[in-house]
Amino acid sequence: MSLRRSKKNNLPKGYSLSHYRIEKPIGGGGFSVVYLATDEKTGEPVAIKEFLPSNQAQRGEEGRVVPLDEEAAATFRQGIKRFFDEAAALARVNHPNIVRVVNFFRANDTVYMVMRYEHGKDLRWYIKRKDGHLGENVLRAVFPPLLLGLKEVHANKLLHLDIKPANIFLRPGGNPLLLDF
Repeated sequence: MSLRRSKKNNLPKGYSLSHYRIEKPIGGGGFSVVYLATDEKTGEPVAIKEFLPSNQAQRGEEGRVVPLDEEAAATFRQGIKRFFDEAAALARVNHPNIVRVVNFFRANDTVYMVMRYEHGKDLRWYIKRKDGHLGENVLRAVFPPLLLGLKEVHANKLLHLDIKPANIFLRPGGNPLLLDF
């Protein structure tokens, strides 16, 4: 995930969001920012994805997200609804190889998806480390569990429209996790 977006759009370290404390941005793209945060009820780390499409909105006063203009406002509102619906649907998926959504809520005039924080590296990193070569053992270890996870996703009437190495996370031991729906 890239951190190319403007830092002024990121929530600051220590920002309180519901019962989560923002630690730092850890990723994002054109439509969202992903933060490492702490669940203040449990002390556990979580990843929080904030809907903040850079071509439609920006951070305003007091952390609020505001559309760039009237034309962007309608598209932004539609995006909020889709993001919220997606979060609700993903929260129903419980599979060890699919990112686990533990909460979702509205705040700051946008939507947030809270996911279990996982340790590891993405498959893109692994491929670069191996000079672009994946052996049969890696393929057999990574892809069958991901396909079982996708089967569960599809059973819940969801699609993942961006399957790529950067969205396949390898946890310690090589156990894969599909991210970034």
